[in-house]
Amino acid sequence: FAAPTFTFVDAEQVDSYEVGAKTALMGGALRLDGAAYFYDYQNFQTTVQVGTQFITTNAGEATSYGFEGQAFFSPSENLDLFATYSYNHSRFEAGIFDGNKFRLSPDNRASIGATWRTALFGGEVEVQPTWSWQSETFFDDNNDRASLQTTNFVPDTVVDEVQESYGLLNLRIRYAPSAGNWGVELFGDNLLDEEYIKDAGNTGDSLGVPTFIAGEPRTWGATLNVRY
Repeated sequence: FAAPTFTFVDAEQVDSYEVGAKTALMGGALRLDGAAYFYDYQNFQTTVQVGTQFITTNAGEATSYGFEGQAFFSPSENLDLFATYSYNHSRFEAGIFDGNKFRLSPDNRASIGATWRTALFGGEVEVQPTWSWQSETFFDDNNDRASLQTTNFVPDTVVDEVQESYGLLNLRIRYAPSAGNWGVELFGDNLLDEEYIKDAGNTGDSLGVPTFIAGEPRTWGATLNVRY
């Protein structure tokens, strides 16, 4: 029932620059897209824990630069190949988080895939395998550094709120008749049953018992579509 108190921080500002290009070659069979970017942050706002309170604070300067690209190649009417890659260098450059990575910002991401189609049983079957990969990821701007968590209600001295690099393999098999209003799809996600986490820390971290949200395990299923 006490009077509320407020902490003011300087306004966060960011100057952003981006340049990109798109092209189609070989009569449109090959398409390439790419973009490079640079973000310059001043007064980057983030939160720190003091006791049981989470306080918005000024983390100082930060920069983020990188590249995103994708390629699509169709060597025949029945086959499409595609791939993506992104490089993202996001770092704090001053203040208590100096040198840390941004939360949920892996340096590298990549994916590859293919779609193969063929006529079968009076319709068309489509097979689409995909594989995606990302490098190490932190779930908080403090990068789970013990030296930055001594003011917690329960100090956190264990570096476990981080996800190492991992890849996921997925598969889709679809069938639709040439004359019909329905289709069926069989799917398999995370076929290699990779173990990974999607989030860590959260409110429980303030009490010394961080919560971990697991990624989905190997999953199989089917979908039936009907159009009216």
